[in-house]
Amino acid sequence: MGPAAPTPASESRMATQKHKRGKPYSPHVRIHAWVMRTPAWQSLTPKARVGLVEIAARYNGTNNGRIALSVREAADACNINKDTAAKAFKELIEKGFLVCKSPGGFSLKMRHATEWLWTEHRDDVTGDLPLKSFVHWRPAGADKFISRSESSALSVPSFRTEAA
Repeated sequence: MGPAAPTPASESRMATQKHKRGKPYSPHVRIHAWVMRTPAWQSLTPKARVGLVEIAARYNGTNNGRIALSVREAADACNINKDTAAKAFKELIEKGFLVCKSPGGFSLKMRHATEWLWTEHRDDVTGDLPLKSFVHWRPAGADKFISRSESSALSVPSFRTEAA
């Protein structure tokens, strides 16, 4: 005989299962410091950052590529206008944080939310590695690569005086 089917009591025990050091596990959103140091993150508007946090809150570790969040749901969750939420999603796509896997629709026959891929994590649908496109994003006009020695030369003024 195999293991018994979970009962509601055992399911609730699994939900309150203890994590490391005896503390109960609770879902949370984590944005790594290295992500926050990227030019893409630093150039995001506050509304786009809140939109990404809402996407992150819906990511459960197994649904990347199928994270469902419509513009209207995002607007309600973030307490912003739906047009502003749409602009925030557009910004997140342009800067490489999100990829639209399945566009949402609103019709009489079928109503479904847009499904998103958060590029920081692997695609759980296809198994592809993380894209992390936001790491390569640079602002317009920053096309020239500046080496580390050039950047330090730009930020530290020279105090040498020219001898006549």
